[in-house]
Amino acid sequence: MDQSYFDRVYETTYRPLLKYAIIHLSDPTDAEDALQNVYLSFYRRIERYGHLDVLFPKAFLLKMLKREIIERYAEREKHAVRLLEDVPEDRFKDDLSFEDGVLDRALARDILAEAKKLPRETYRIFVLYYGYELTISEISKELGMGAEAVKSRLFRGRNAIRQYLTADEAEAKSRR
Repeated sequence: MDQSYFDRVYETTYRPLLKYAIIHLSDPTDAEDALQNVYLSFYRRIERYGHLDVLFPKAFLLKMLKREIIERYAEREKHAVRLLEDVPEDRFKDDLSFEDGVLDRALARDILAEAKKLPRETYRIFVLYYGYELTISEISKELGMGAEAVKSRLFRGRNAIRQYLTADEAEAKSRR
């Protein structure tokens, strides 16, 4: 198998396909898992049959991703199970002290847990903006909604999370 072919395809298609998966799956971890399943299947396919018949790898992978998303929704519907996510370890800088890292991870988990309580569209906007650093206009285009609607949902989501965090701080101070 031509490993460099797979690597090139992966590098050029990962980001747009991940955006697509995040937009169509409500949980970013599900989106990453779905995309990795697609790449694994693609890798196995080109290992077995080669890649000469794949003229447009991005379109080929997108079709595979769409099937994966449909299967995930069907599976969710069947079992009615909500998958939980954890903050990936690689999102934290190595130069932080151990204590800072623990506090930052705890805060990130709290923020993510609160973000999950937001309405679905607001949560997706929050993740696309903060997790994947898309601009308001990029999010607006990807989700097919106006920039003002994106800004408004982002503003409301931040305020809801801020209220939760400040309520926790006030509660902790009152215990002392």
